[in-house]
Amino acid sequence: MAPTTSPQRRWPIYLAIGCAVIFICVCAASVAAAAYSYVRSQRAAAAQPTIEYILDASPRMQMASESGDTRLVVARGVLADIVRTADPRLTAGLRVFGTGAEARGCEDTDLVVPFATANQDEIESGLGGVDSSPQSDSPVAEAMISAIKDMASTDGPHSIVVVTGGADSCNPESGALIQQEAERAGIEMKLFVIGFEVPPDEVEAVRALVDLVPGATYLNAPNPASLRQRLTEIQTEVNRRAAEAFEEPSDVSVTHVAETACDHPYLPMRSGASWTYATTEGTLAWTIGDAGGSTESASAVMEVGFPGGSMATHWTCTPAGIVSYDFGSISAGGIGGLVAMDVTDSSGVWLPAVELLTPGYSWTNNYTTTISAPGVGIEIEMTSTTDETLTVVGTETVSVPAGTFEALRIDSSLVSSISGMMVAVPGITSNSSYWFVEGIGIVRYVYRGEDFSGGGDLTAYSVP
Repeated sequence: MAPTTSPQRRWPIYLAIGCAVIFICVCAASVAAAAYSYVRSQRAAAAQPTIEYILDASPRMQMASESGDTRLVVARGVLADIVRTADPRLTAGLRVFGTGAEARGCEDTDLVVPFATANQDEIESGLGGVDSSPQSDSPVAEAMISAIKDMASTDGPHSIVVVTGGADSCNPESGALIQQEAERAGIEMKLFVIGFEVPPDEVEAVRALVDLVPGATYLNAPNPASLRQRLTEIQTEVNRRAAEAFEEPSDVSVTHVAETACDHPYLPMRSGASWTYATTEGTLAWTIGDAGGSTESASAVMEVGFPGGSMATHWTCTPAGIVSYDFGSISAGGIGGLVAMDVTDSSGVWLPAVELLTPGYSWTNNYTTTISAPGVGIEIEMTSTTDETLTVVGTETVSVPAGTFEALRIDSSLVSSISGMMVAVPGITSNSSYWFVEGIGIVRYVYRGEDFSGGGDLTAYSVP
């Protein structure tokens, strides 16, 4: 016979169940993995890192720089020096505007050095021949749009580096046109615009143009020294991105073939897979007892063992990602017996399709859970509502007992409320961070709330 429970002891039971729900929510959120690194490695395998330099040669660049030479002469020399430091594996080209190559001033832009690899000498030579046309306009935006079109046929990552002496003189709505062309091309692109000795009354106009373009950065260079510094920083970043793209994909990236839709590169839910964590609550163990289906529709059952109890989580997966999950029952001595949980309503996606998961991308995962306790000896019926927002942060180096890894970090903001019976606990908030490694899964997680905090580190894993 199940033990009876006095009214005085009911509140601790309710609280324990509530804490169990929060704990499971936190664990579930931790698996909301970031596949940004997966996307990056897939692109890298077929990448053709490309950079296009754009130089302003419009009449304003004939004004004297503080060095005594014209701004164009200074910019040509500094850019030539920086180009020599470019990774020779880059595909690079040089575009100019304002030279008089086109009769119509607002269309006056020209690709003077076509794309090729290891062509730093050609770009340096091409820069030496750039001169201004006294009749030209300053079509900054037209040059950027042309550069995007130049790159549209190549796989990323792409970089455009612009050195301009002022604002666009042709179209005050030019930022929107650049944005439209970037969206139409659909390429991975970073745009760097350096304002070299731009007059104060034009700085905001250039900045406003750049702010309209996704992935664009404006940098002010009020003198030759700062121009060199800005270009050096940009070229270093471009070289780094190129080196990452040319890295040999890991064995996991090459050999990973999904068995089912639940077999995600950053959470390979395959039958027999297991993970063990040292946590602030003790040892936590995840084991995939059963995973089946196809790459179109699949499911997996994860057995979760935690100090004093265990539970099962049922996952549903499609090409859209890991779309939903449902809890089974919790068996835990701390709550006196068996507790059943059932997800009755949900919206959003637990883990979206991998192509969406890039730094800065956010999504929601909301669900309602009913909780009952047939094994506790009293009648308990409660409801937990959880609203969660997750955001991809990026990659970080993480050291845990299982090793040192380059891991993807995702942050979560979660709000839960519990109601029913004698309990009404609104607005339980927590913030969490999770680190995932390709082919392994989560290697570290931390969570914190108003009156609680914790986390865990991976100690061992096995992925068949």
